[in-house]
Amino acid sequence: MQARTLRWTGVCALALVVAVVAFGPEQAAVADQHGQVAEERSKLMKGMGGAMRTLKGFVEGRNSAEEASAAADVIAAAAPKIPDVFPPGTGMGADPKSESKDVIWEKWEEFTTASTLLGDKAAALKTALASGDAGAAGAAFGDLGKNGCGGCHRQFREKRN
Repeated sequence: MQARTLRWTGVCALALVVAVVAFGPEQAAVADQHGQVAEERSKLMKGMGGAMRTLKGFVEGRNSAEEASAAADVIAAAAPKIPDVFPPGTGMGADPKSESKDVIWEKWEEFTTASTLLGDKAAALKTALASGDAGAAGAAFGDLGKNGCGGCHRQFREKRN
């Protein structure tokens, strides 16, 4: 993981130097900002992905209710941060590595509503986990995946190979 971070930092630094030479300091600053946003976005999304794996492990009997509750907290805390890591100009049209469709900014209100819904679904899962009812927790997990994560990914994300 540390090697990947160092490699990413090196790539960002190289991109910044190329941008300064090719476009001047103003455009280089924008390129650097986009690189930072992409890194923050990736970290936030990977954190939620890890939390979903923990939740899946709970549903499959491998993880404890405490671990699942903490994972639901991760998603609930990350959801309101999502719009902050999607500033205009950071989608697929601007960054070939991005999986963010440009429709995000065309339908911004729908996008922010989807991030709010994600937080609501994570909170509902936490409530279901606290009840001790495994069936309710499983249903809430399914709802979180399908309508929380999936509600955004189906419309606003294009998975790259």
